[in-house]
Amino acid sequence: MKRLELGIPVDATVIVSAGELNKNKNHEVIIKAIAKLKDPSLFYIVCGTGGLEGYLKELTRKLHVDEKVKFLGFRRDIKEIYWASDIFALPSFREGLSRSLMEAMSAGLPCVVSKIRGNLDLIQNGKGGYLCEPGDTEGFARAIDKLIGDANAELRCRMGQHNLDVIKRFDVENVKKIMLELYKAIIYEGA
Repeated sequence: MKRLELGIPVDATVIVSAGELNKNKNHEVIIKAIAKLKDPSLFYIVCGTGGLEGYLKELTRKLHVDEKVKFLGFRRDIKEIYWASDIFALPSFREGLSRSLMEAMSAGLPCVVSKIRGNLDLIQNGKGGYLCEPGDTEGFARAIDKLIGDANAELRCRMGQHNLDVIKRFDVENVKKIMLELYKAIIYEGA
């Protein structure tokens, strides 16, 4: 099992983020939110590398959550890590249409993300997860708190299913069909 391989208890609630460890990705806000929640069963997996890795590790030590935050570096098994997780977090200050968010939605995860363009195209607040202001540690903590623990497993499942339904619109085969119909309409309209 992936959780055991990563040193995370099977009954834990696991948040995952994937992306470069830089200022824009804003992993700091999730680390601070976890420290505020003080939930012993909450873990945070961070997949990615970058210039802020040392700073973020030091922050986890300073906030006494270094045992709950796992920095995994670059991973090729991200799909399996998503499947072993309960919640996806993307607290970025700016994004386009985030591939990591789309992958998390495809894995059926509820998402706690920053309220910015790109994310707003994918996540409906309260349906597929929660939207928070990028620098709002309290807001992210409240959103995460609504999803953690066994009592909220059904809500996580419902939001994850909603995300699976939403992400189908972005499936390559579906987009190809839409594009083909668009081209046909343009060609035949001009004929």
